[in-house]
Amino acid sequence: MAEKLSDMWSCLLPWLAEWYPALIAVIVFLILCSPRLTLKIAAWIVRVVMFRLRVVGKENMPYSGPILLVSNHVSLIDLLMIQSVVRQRVRFMVRSEIVNFIPTRLIFWYLGVLKVPSARRPKEMKKFFGDIQDRLRAGETICFFPEGAISGSGNLMRFRSGVQSLIPPEIQVTVMPIRLGMIHGRLTGIYKNRLRFHRLTRWPVDFSVAIGKPIDPNLSAFQLRQKISELGAISETPPQPGERPIHTAFIYHAKRHLFGKIFYDATSDTWFGNFKMLLLTILLSKFIRKVDKGTAGYTGVLLPNMPIAAGVMLAIQCADRTPAIMNFSAGQPVALESMRRAGVKTILTSRKFLAKLKWEESEEMVFLEDVVPTITKGQKILAILMILFLPTRTLVRNIAPLSCYNMFQQAALLFSSGSTGKPKAVMLTQRNINCDIQSFIRVVDWSGNDRVAGNLPIFHSFGFTVCFALSATTGTPVAYVANPLDAGLIVKSCREFKITILCATPTFLQKYMMKAKPEDFKTLRLCITGAEKLRSELAERYRNMTGRDIVEGFGCTELSPIVTINLNNSIYTMGTKSDHPGSIGCPLPGIHARIVDINTGVELPPGKDGKLQVRAGSVMKGYLNDPELTAQVIQNNYYDTGDIGHMDEDGYIYITGRASRFSKIGGEMVPHEGVEDAIAKLLHSETREVAVAGRSDRLKGERLVIFHVIENIDTAAIIAGLREAGLPNIWIPKADDFVKVDALPLLGSGKLDLMGLKEMVRKLEN
Repeated sequence: MAEKLSDMWSCLLPWLAEWYPALIAVIVFLILCSPRLTLKIAAWIVRVVMFRLRVVGKENMPYSGPILLVSNHVSLIDLLMIQSVVRQRVRFMVRSEIVNFIPTRLIFWYLGVLKVPSARRPKEMKKFFGDIQDRLRAGETICFFPEGAISGSGNLMRFRSGVQSLIPPEIQVTVMPIRLGMIHGRLTGIYKNRLRFHRLTRWPVDFSVAIGKPIDPNLSAFQLRQKISELGAISETPPQPGERPIHTAFIYHAKRHLFGKIFYDATSDTWFGNFKMLLLTILLSKFIRKVDKGTAGYTGVLLPNMPIAAGVMLAIQCADRTPAIMNFSAGQPVALESMRRAGVKTILTSRKFLAKLKWEESEEMVFLEDVVPTITKGQKILAILMILFLPTRTLVRNIAPLSCYNMFQQAALLFSSGSTGKPKAVMLTQRNINCDIQSFIRVVDWSGNDRVAGNLPIFHSFGFTVCFALSATTGTPVAYVANPLDAGLIVKSCREFKITILCATPTFLQKYMMKAKPEDFKTLRLCITGAEKLRSELAERYRNMTGRDIVEGFGCTELSPIVTINLNNSIYTMGTKSDHPGSIGCPLPGIHARIVDINTGVELPPGKDGKLQVRAGSVMKGYLNDPELTAQVIQNNYYDTGDIGHMDEDGYIYITGRASRFSKIGGEMVPHEGVEDAIAKLLHSETREVAVAGRSDRLKGERLVIFHVIENIDTAAIIAGLREAGLPNIWIPKADDFVKVDALPLLGSGKLDLMGLKEMVRKLEN
């Protein structure tokens, strides 16, 4: 073989020597005389060598101009990516500051980009608009980046203007929306007047170009931004190339890193290595196939956060079944009733854990202490041989033949918190969970150096996604703590395990900070809270302790769960501060949110309060055995969150309350959470001490009632403070509206129990 290659090379050398000058001349000629062709060739080379490019909607692109492309901006190579999928030559509009940037000036000059002058030079801007209109009259294809700059985080930024001023009034121009998406943000960018290269965590890099259908050129800048945001959600809803279910992704990772470690038990200070976890998964999956004959396809899980729980969930998925995870914080009667309604016949649990919960055994329960002794030495040896000698693809198909590559297989059956009534069984597919993980790791600048705290209960959607699925699919080490209220152990894990990402409810975080010292949180680069309102006193205390800001997020079980995170606009300052105080952030990449009128369903402009609706690949499959309720909350591919809020022009969302947490007083809607927040600020408390509800009133229809746990409360001072804060009179309670209670009704997650609150109102009225 070597001789044949040598002979071939010796034959080619004379030919290359003869034609080498001609080849060089042709290349130089193409570079000098045909920038368009050079750009096409460069784009093709970059695509082949560096990227796994996915194009959606290429058939929407017209064959001839005039065409105005409107695109978001994620990196300096966007020009190459767009030109590689568009037939015509594209002239790109680029801000003068970028064009004049020294490291890129020559390239932009060669490509013939159209330099956008500063808005402070109106005469130059007017001349520039005239030039653009002339080019469109001539039938050219022009690309416009309305953000005006490269996104610092991968999220959409504010669109500075619409396209009306660029289009000649006398001709019809086709306006085409383009949405660029890329895993883990972008490759290159400009930060503080320096060219920055973003370190790659994956090769090849996933890059997507989605081309939408023509849009109305009269759309405002905000409406244009919303169209491109929606296009991103549409393009990322289907499974992505090379995507794998959670259990399959874990097997691939474990086979590549057989002696690596992902799952750590902070309670016992022990690691579950990949080999051990893979062995456990295979053996348990075979046992589950034999034991669980439930026709519904669900196997129950009743375990705390620990590596064995992760292994059980992986094993259930490998058995081509779906883990139904019990919310033990709801109490045994409610949790068991939820499981039985779902058709669960087998619940994998532990006697030791059951004793801690002080629960009685039920007929569905199978104890892991009884399972382990039934596994024979021969079964263990066979599983070890399979791991060591079977190719990964063969191993996967042998273990999970029906679900190994099925992204529409259910990944989990989770139960909602039940804050508004009986817990709902939420069906989440593998695609739902993966979509949310992909969006999450893009904006948090995830890397192989990250370590996650496994403190959130896995029966909670946030805990399932961030504390289990993220680690199983990406190999991110996670430190499990069985009790999320064990503040001392969680703080110790942050310090010794070098946690970089901590997610918690404000109630949990407040308990952690009581035990922590500044050095305990030294390695934390991101602290994310959700599930309840972040109180300003807690945020300030964390800032004083760590020098960083708590980042507030928003989500719900039905959305897998993360929708928004209030990150700042640059990954280079991530976690040090949050933008837009009081906001829950803007939707993650691939997730589209809109605010619609409560009565008409028409999308509202910035600043107007309405219902929050979400479209994404992370929207649940539906509620189990409840198609009517599913149809109520999911309409035209949008999930209605039931939250009331508004969006600003930058796309940041502000929640003002739940649709169910308003009182209609004298014909005006008064948000309970707005009154709660105002009172909390006056009390300067880090914990929840008040809960606002509505009660009937003969004269005004409803009146407020403020339940509180404060001894000797000064109601006069609070009422005076609310008036000084400028609250509308109708929002301000009277002194006899304050009611002292022993405790406020809270769920296990720290969220307010709305059903419990209603019961307190009912007792008060009786």
